[in-house]
Amino acid sequence: MPFEPVRPSAGGRLAVKLYRRVCLVQTEDALLAEELLARKKLAQDIVGRLTDRVLLIRPGRAESVLAELQKMGHTPQVAGKAGFSNPPA
Repeated sequence: MPFEPVRPSAGGRLAVKLYRRVCLVQTEDALLAEELLARKKLAQDIVGRLTDRVLLIRPGRAESVLAELQKMGHTPQVAGKAGFSNPPA
């Protein structure tokens, strides 16, 4: 899929939104992202796919996603643990 550049509006500015406190899952490869999307329990907590390796998680669902990943046998690394009540060591 070719990248289409964003063109400025008539005012010469681009509309930009910055989101804070966003939960993402970044996988080692696209195949693993596909595996996560295929798992029903995880798929309901995934809002979208930003790249072939990055998944956007529904707000407030980070802990359940982490628990499900651990059930699957993964050992996720958590960055920016502010939203977790009991972050993994």
